[in-house]
Amino acid sequence: MWNKVLVLGALVAFVGCGPRMGEVSGVAMFEGKPIPGGLLTFRHSDPSHNSVTYELPREGTFKVEIPVGDVSICIDNREFEPKPSTMPAIPPGMNLPPEVIKSMQASSKETSKVSDRWVKLPEKYYDMETSGLKIVVKGGKQQETIEFKK
Repeated sequence: MWNKVLVLGALVAFVGCGPRMGEVSGVAMFEGKPIPGGLLTFRHSDPSHNSVTYELPREGTFKVEIPVGDVSICIDNREFEPKPSTMPAIPPGMNLPPEVIKSMQASSKETSKVSDRWVKLPEKYYDMETSGLKIVVKGGKQQETIEFKK
């Protein structure tokens, strides 16, 4: 019987050896509005824990599970940044029909439109070393509003 108690005690101790976790949910904001896209990264102060990256939906909400402790945060939304106009140069002397030129101009304007998911953030927030944003993760569930400022 004592063997069973020892084995059970060892099993309980072994299972309980993992890091204590916290569930952090909330919204990422910039100037009082949700950030509608980007990769939000959480990095624990203990380098033995992996970073957690979460892709923000249009609502800017997130929900991640992270080990308890101090956590740094950064965001990168540059994938949504508008690209410059890409209208090809028309070689001199080339006579294209007006409808072709108009179509090329319309296509160029379309590719240079600002994405509705892009918000111009200060560059310091793209890098974990310069963002300066931190939270303390506690055990269990917690709500956080992560405010990125100019």
